[in-house]
Amino acid sequence: MKRVVTAAAGVTLAMGSLVVPGAPAFAAATLPIVGVTASSDDGNVPGNAVDGDLATRWSGEGDGVWLRADLGTVQTVGSTSVAWYRGDVRRMTFDVQLSQDGSSWSTVSSRTTSSGSTAGPENYNFADGPARYLRVVGHGNTDNAWTSISELTVLGADGGGGTPTQTLGVGGVATPPGAVLVANQGSKYTIRSGGTATAPKVYDCQGNTIRGGLVIDADNVVVQNCRVDAQQQYGIYSDNNTNVTIQNNDIKNVKAPGDLNAITFFGNGHKILYNTAINFVTGDPGNSHTDFIQTWVSSSHPVASDDVQIRHNKAVGPANPGRQNSIPSIHQWLMVEDYGRGGNSGGNTDGMKNWIVADNEIGDSWNQAIKLDGPDNVSITRNRFVGSSTKVMEVTSASTGVKFYSDNQVGSGYGSVGMTVTAGGGPA
Repeated sequence: MKRVVTAAAGVTLAMGSLVVPGAPAFAAATLPIVGVTASSDDGNVPGNAVDGDLATRWSGEGDGVWLRADLGTVQTVGSTSVAWYRGDVRRMTFDVQLSQDGSSWSTVSSRTTSSGSTAGPENYNFADGPARYLRVVGHGNTDNAWTSISELTVLGADGGGGTPTQTLGVGGVATPPGAVLVANQGSKYTIRSGGTATAPKVYDCQGNTIRGGLVIDADNVVVQNCRVDAQQQYGIYSDNNTNVTIQNNDIKNVKAPGDLNAITFFGNGHKILYNTAINFVTGDPGNSHTDFIQTWVSSSHPVASDDVQIRHNKAVGPANPGRQNSIPSIHQWLMVEDYGRGGNSGGNTDGMKNWIVADNEIGDSWNQAIKLDGPDNVSITRNRFVGSSTKVMEVTSASTGVKFYSDNQVGSGYGSVGMTVTAGGGPA
């Protein structure tokens, strides 16, 4: 039986089936696997990885163990889909290799890291190439030296030409050639050099950890695959920049005092994509205000952020139906205050506009999931609201053109939507 929440305009939102993260972004045919072998196993045999059953698995121990799929003939291969055993609680490090003869191998995806957020299939895309064999080479996981695959699928040409297929979390997007590789950092890391509008400069942590927060102080920047151990009041902070993409990062250990934000940003053209922030506040937040994403306009942060995309993120906190200050839950998943709003003064008066908030998993537990106080032309679509707030939306009279579409999925923990619902689906 589906639970429904009635919206202000009488449109109902049904809790439907949830999309499995990691679905391929390109239309590619699944290629038949005629045989599967492995370097070793512990009784969980290679055939378990291609039997269509997520309850079975292949497992091998040690650095460099591998599972090999035989396609029977040389075909064009564009990606592989892997469901990792216990993939929702630990992250795997692995390579993907292709071969036409089973002897000479080329590595098409090196030291890739799984998301750690799902036991379902995750898709890993690479440049289309000819191969009869595909091999996954394991380098252990965050708990131990085992590599365990519940299901392996090989997919054909997708026309992606190596364009990464993003999946949720760290490792869900490939490292492009020429990226700045960021090693483990023991203190706050600041980015001061950017690229151009057509060729942004990419900073890729490749799963390494930044302790002390990450600051972006440059235009035309991409920051990806970082584990941000904040140890302070914010995780990632982008200050009055243009054309910044924050993607496939994991944020944790945000601490009081002060406003507690996983991501704080100011400036036009920000894209916040495929990040995770699970129980990201550490300790007792007290009276601190806790948000996944926050931005505002003031004399110190004068840019009214336009053309913002917030897509495919997962940020959830502990349940807090009693609204207790001592529980480190999320107050607002998204908090936006334009010029002269929320007690702020100064800054540009032109107003924020043109936002899309789509395909996110939103797990707040306070008064409202999203508060919009001023931005115009905002589309809220295809999100899953899994928290327990009084209402989903609070939109003040300072905002116009805000649309909450009926393709959003609203859980039973919300008292109401809080605004008129627009029937149908929102923009892609």
